[in-house]
Amino acid sequence: MNDSNQLQQHSLPIIVLGFGDIAAIKNIIRAYIAYARRTISPSQQREIECHLLEGVCIRLAEMHPDAPEVSLTLMVSEMRALNNALLGFAAFVRRKVSPSPERDETLQDTERFRLQLARLLPRYSN
Repeated sequence: MNDSNQLQQHSLPIIVLGFGDIAAIKNIIRAYIAYARRTISPSQQREIECHLLEGVCIRLAEMHPDAPEVSLTLMVSEMRALNNALLGFAAFVRRKVSPSPERDETLQDTERFRLQLARLLPRYSN
């Protein structure tokens, strides 16, 4: 195994967020946590996922929302929880929000970010 493979296995994924992404992702996380706690039966898995997402939300709150670009380091478990939150948010929007250009743009942006996470997961998962 070469040094770059060892480094990649022991490093954490870094997500680059652009202007406005911080607030949007915080809002998605908060909405998903509220939704999950109302609709998903209480379980250890639900609480772990909500706890992981709350931690991401706290770290996002500590970032400068006006910065043109910021980096967010995530654990694989946080990436999986965030992926679930993005999927849940998109499903909720499709069910509850009437079709419009704004809705479609929001869903496209959400899916683009989710795909960014999905591309990183195999590199850092065992």
